[in-house]
Amino acid sequence: MSRLDVPSLLELLPTRLPEWNRFYHDIIVRQIAYGAAPDRGRTLLEILEHLDSLVLPQAIDEIGMSGDRTTVPPLMAMAESGESQGRSPIIQMKAVESLGRLREPESIPVLRNLLETKKMWKWMHHRELRIAAAQALAKIDPRYAAQVMSDSGLEPGELAIAPLDAAPACPWVRQRRYERIVLKKTLSAIISSSWGKSSILLRELSLGGGMGTKEDNLRVGSEANIDISVGVRHIRGQVLLRRARVNEVGFEIVNTDMESRYRLRCLLMEAVERAPEIRASEWGGQRKP
Repeated sequence: MSRLDVPSLLELLPTRLPEWNRFYHDIIVRQIAYGAAPDRGRTLLEILEHLDSLVLPQAIDEIGMSGDRTTVPPLMAMAESGESQGRSPIIQMKAVESLGRLREPESIPVLRNLLETKKMWKWMHHRELRIAAAQALAKIDPRYAAQVMSDSGLEPGELAIAPLDAAPACPWVRQRRYERIVLKKTLSAIISSSWGKSSILLRELSLGGGMGTKEDNLRVGSEANIDISVGVRHIRGQVLLRRARVNEVGFEIVNTDMESRYRLRCLLMEAVERAPEIRASEWGGQRKP
């Protein structure tokens, strides 16, 4: 697919997207992000309701990476506490992270509610969601950082695994949204879907996905379930499979529950604490698989 200018996309996509499947929705979101148009955040916001549910998380990520603060009110609605029809926990999480990337002070009340609200002397929201809200608050106003550490009960290591911001030095390329950790020891995982099961060995992980060595032919671009074994516990979720190097497959986590995401965070924390040098080297803006 060739790159399209934003006005053409806005005219074409609302009528055509319902006719296309998830694979093409995924391509569209990635192409808009690659284009780096100043109003790409608004473009993505306009097509959100037409996107496949498993493509929504990366679209919300890219809205945050766009720097377009006109998208803040809808993001605040997605981030607010309370049940919302069709909103999965990962969508709420992504909206919180995008508010932090956009650094919009108007979102502070919503984020503080997620971080601070208690019910019967217990925190109302899941620890993983509270960590995301604390990280977003610290980005918007660094003065919150000290308050978070003193009042929230969160640990420094938990807050250190955070969403990445867009790098101004390379605005022309779709950038990583999470830091990738190179694991000292590979982890085993099972990828399964309607076409069967496949084992992979994971060597790199982030909050957003990872990369591993495959044992057979996986359908790149397809949706699957992943189950990562961590001792007696498991990290489970839905993923989209990405093309990587020979005999390797990348995957993006597009749906998971808060407990699995917190276990993934703890796994990354432990990996960094045991061997700080395994953090991926600083990214200079070159394209990554």
